[in-house]
Amino acid sequence: MKISLNWLNQYFSEEINKDKLVDSFNLMSQEVSGLNKLIEVDNLVIGYVKKIHKHEDADKLNVCLVDVLDEELQIICGAPNVDEGQKVIVAKVGATLPGNFKIKKAKIRGVESYGMICSLAELGIQEFDNKELGIYVLGDDAPIGGDPLEYLKLNDYTLELDLTANRADLLSIRGVVYDTACMLNLKLNFETPNIKRKNVISPVSIFTKTKASEVYYGQILENVNIKQSPYWLKSRLIASGIRPINNVVDITNYTMLEYGQPLHAFDYDKIESDKIIVREAFLGETIITLDGEKRDLIAGDIVITDSKKPIALAGVMGGLETEIDENSKTVLLESAVFDPVKVRKTANRLNLKSESSTRFEKGINPEMTLEALNFACDLLIKYADAIAVGNPSFYNDCTKEEKVITLSLEKLNLVTGYNYTEDIVKDILDRLDFKYKQKGNDFLVTIPSRRPMDSYQDLIEEIVRIHGYDKIPLSLPITPTQGGLNSKQKTKRQIKDFLTARGFNETKTYSLVSKELAVSFDQKEINTIKILNPLTQEKEYLRHSIIPSLINVLDYNKSRKVNDIFIYEIANTYFEETEKEKLAILMQGKIDYSSWQRQVQEVDFYHLKGLIEGLFETLKIDIYNFELSKENLKNLHPGISAVVTVNNEEIGFIGKLHPELEHSIGVKDIYVCEIELKNIYAITKEMQISYKEVTKYPSIERDIAIMVENSISANSIIDCIRKAAKKTLNNINIFDVYIDNSMKDKKSIAIRLEFMSESRTLETKEVDDQIDKIINSLKTELKAELRS
Repeated sequence: MKISLNWLNQYFSEEINKDKLVDSFNLMSQEVSGLNKLIEVDNLVIGYVKKIHKHEDADKLNVCLVDVLDEELQIICGAPNVDEGQKVIVAKVGATLPGNFKIKKAKIRGVESYGMICSLAELGIQEFDNKELGIYVLGDDAPIGGDPLEYLKLNDYTLELDLTANRADLLSIRGVVYDTACMLNLKLNFETPNIKRKNVISPVSIFTKTKASEVYYGQILENVNIKQSPYWLKSRLIASGIRPINNVVDITNYTMLEYGQPLHAFDYDKIESDKIIVREAFLGETIITLDGEKRDLIAGDIVITDSKKPIALAGVMGGLETEIDENSKTVLLESAVFDPVKVRKTANRLNLKSESSTRFEKGINPEMTLEALNFACDLLIKYADAIAVGNPSFYNDCTKEEKVITLSLEKLNLVTGYNYTEDIVKDILDRLDFKYKQKGNDFLVTIPSRRPMDSYQDLIEEIVRIHGYDKIPLSLPITPTQGGLNSKQKTKRQIKDFLTARGFNETKTYSLVSKELAVSFDQKEINTIKILNPLTQEKEYLRHSIIPSLINVLDYNKSRKVNDIFIYEIANTYFEETEKEKLAILMQGKIDYSSWQRQVQEVDFYHLKGLIEGLFETLKIDIYNFELSKENLKNLHPGISAVVTVNNEEIGFIGKLHPELEHSIGVKDIYVCEIELKNIYAITKEMQISYKEVTKYPSIERDIAIMVENSISANSIIDCIRKAAKKTLNNINIFDVYIDNSMKDKKSIAIRLEFMSESRTLETKEVDDQIDKIINSLKTELKAELRS
């Protein structure tokens, strides 16, 4: 928000100190991003062109004799519109114009020149009067020798504030005036506009057919004279970052800046009805906006209509058909309140962000709607010779409810840690211009509509910022418990430490992806969640899997010649009914190599499987398994993938990317894993670190080789052995699998069994008995044969 200091000063009896104003805003309100002179040029003077003649050696140059009161200067000028009898802006020798252009004494084709007659463009303010071609000619009342910036009301400073989302009140000069008066403890003075109206009934009727517009006032003004705005008005608009156009448009913009209430002016003679209806657009309707673009409307867009067709997009932009032009004589002036959400959606969808839509989006003060209209009418009467025809037509469905917030001194002091007294609070509330009543130690504060607040916390913030944040004492937070990680955080820390220690890098990627990526690893059809206001089509949907994001990280690194990618991420994935926190891992490249020994080991499925087994062992998870899926896993290699189970419940998958997907990426041998962490957290929640004494008794190992059907999994064999064996069976290790075409759909599996007791040395016969029992069980349950 840019603010003209000349404009701000008009509401106070004494001129505001610029440095004090900046310090006050930085300490008590909003950050000041800049305080700059509107025009950074000195040594300018108003001159009178007494004589003029052509340069002897240049047809397009004129030699001018310019009176600047205390001297007469010979200046060479090439502007086509320079002439005798004009009052002009002169930059004397020593002046520096924008762009670091220094004015020096010069000799141009043998003729000396002592300055420069300036155009608006050379002063950096072409928008002040875009109809002027060449030098800028001042009015007859311009004082010779005077300051042209003072005459044009351009001797101003611009204060620029970086506003936070909760300070929509500072999008108006009056909001800034209230804050300034409060911070500097000044008395302010606002005048209520008093309009003389033609005593007739307004010729226009206004109705609404939507709840998205609570208030609408429309004033007819006749005899409007379209012309340039006065200097002071144009100067203030330029200081506020708005380009002057003509007096009618400028006055609507000026009123918007003054009150924070956007207005719109229609050429009433171009409206084909005396009835204005505000409604929501019909699907398929169109409107050509002021920028000349045809806009397709949808249900939900608010439109102003002439009872038949749209003539404006409410809160966003007017229609081209009813635009004010130099021939306009009768104006319908609109001041209204529209639904902020609908205005924002329309403006974003059509990419029509403007000063008006920004203010509507943040909410308009309905109590100022009529006053802002009257303020603009008063200016149009003064500066456009307009006549207000009757009272404004309107509807106003806004119910005025005063919001009262109760705040006690005890609550204020408890929250802030500062001992506020009753007198301090009273003084601050008076300076804020908040009306209040006292009930014991409680303040019942009526919140003004110009400064919306929701709770006592907002009121405390107001009191603290005006009194001074620096007065709040420093203190350490008081907590009844000691800090520390909970079980979930500890488990997550263990997972990260485990993976980091093995050379993995943690990534943090966007949760928003395209629809294709959002569902690319779903094993069944799941509804997606689309956000309402996406930045791009690539970030429209909340993801179901983290793996597509890791693949993008892989692709990004590979394109920059970074090889051997080992990455992981722990993040939430999003579904209609819940969020699921997952661990995703991606491995690609060389896991171990020695260039001098010429030994290279590429990542494969078993490296990733071993990594997950090591992680489960670290987390003390014993009952886990890797099983072939009954159906092919989407986007994974059908022969090199498996589901991961814990406590017989599926929690994720592991495998190699499908060859087609790898081909599309342009990278081979990519191995991924994704595990839902909910069950992991539940298992490790009560986990206690314990230590087991190393047994002093020897173990006995026996190897057996069996023939089984190809369809029988290793897990089935291990489960069968465990059921048949006693507790002394310490470990089962499948160390060899052999398949030969002559074996007729069978395979040979070699198993090493380790037996050990913690209390005694096992006898050979005892182990032999267990081996016999295990072999019998394998024969009975799995139809296994002992290989000779």
